[in-house]
Amino acid sequence: MPTLNVRVVQVEANIEWRAFRARGGNWIAICDPLGLTIQSETYASLMEDIAETLNAMLHDLVSSNDLERFFRERGWQSGPIPRQSEGVWFDVPFVTRAADRDREAVFH
Repeated sequence: MPTLNVRVVQVEANIEWRAFRARGGNWIAICDPLGLTIQSETYASLMEDIAETLNAMLHDLVSSNDLERFFRERGWQSGPIPRQSEGVWFDVPFVTRAADRDREAVFH
């Protein structure tokens, strides 16, 4: 998550994750369009881990000079894209859809 002295870049995107509780009790989220899967101990930590994963992915794309192409291919937009991502937090909105059996656990 962003800390002091971090420049936040707002990303306009529409990302959906499917979330469910695994047999062992951990939470799993899958984002099919991005080919990402994340596992966390709690639903709250899953939300943090998704945000951190998206931020790290976009940092990698800045480093490889592929961020603009990535955004263009998905119809995403953002404020000015930095040439270097040090000190930048990419704020990417997302939604999670919990499986019917797990919806009640999300709201407790």
